[in-house]
Order: sequence, then structure tokens, then C-alpha cells
Amino acid sequence: MRVHKGVAGLYFFKFGMDPHIQADEVRKFHYSPVRLAAMWLQTVEGYLLTGEAILVNSNGGIMPLDGTIILDTVESTSLHWNDRFDDEIVTICRWPQAKHWYLSSSKHRVFIPGKYNSYDEARREALRYVPKDHIKTKECAGALPPE
Repeated sequence: MRVHKGVAGLYFFKFGMDPHIQADEVRKFHYSPVRLAAMWLQTVEGYLLTGEAILVNSNGGIMPLDGTIILDTVESTSLHWNDRFDDEIVTICRWPQAKHWYLSSSKHRVFIPGKYNSYDEARREALRYVPKDHIKTKECAGALPPE
């Protein structure tokens, strides 16, 4: 469910604020973040209810385990993918008048948890994935925290 919440957040970030999609009724339906997240959850649930194992990547992509070749296995107690990309940019943003900070990735990475209580907490999480010169702050709330 935490991965689903992250995927839903990704869909809202990617499609929920696009004015081109909002203006077109057909695309608005097909790219509805609520609809896409529900379809993702139904797909996962379908595999799990039949007892099939699934693989989930850092972007929320899923596929059945059956027929895949495992090249490496990592066991972890957290839902963090520590993949690093040389050209990834992580943006820290907060909605106007909101108290939580959010991360978005130029590589469409799903961050879990999806929101952070402070700018410093969001920045620490971003630093797990990219160097400090690859972190941008989007002025969503009218004032940026001190650098």
C-alpha cells in the first residue's frame, strides 16, 4: 500500500496538474490520476490474489516474477531503491500554504514516504539519491528556506 500511495502521488504530479490534459475531456478521463492509481492497485491485487509474486521497480512499474531471470537480490526492511543516475534531478517543493514538502524526480522515481514534515527532512531524503548540486527547490510556497 505504501508503494501504491507513492505511485498515486506520481500520477498526480505527472498528470493531475497538466492544463492540456484538464482541457481535453477524453484525455482527462484516461489520464485521471485516481483512475490510473486504481488500475495499478487492481493489477497488483490480481496477481497477489492468485498467489503470483510480482516485481516492482523504483518507478512503480510492475511485472510478474514468473519467467524472469534474477541477476541480483537485495533484501531490505525499507521500501527504498538506492539506484543512482548521473543525470537525475530531484526537486523539492511545497504547495502554497501547505505544511508538507514533496520530492519529484526527473527520472519519475517514486519516493516513499511521499511527503516530508520539513524542508530539511526532504533535503536529507533527496541527498540519498543525488548529490547536492542535483537538488532544486521550486518556489511553490512563496519563500524558500535558507540555503
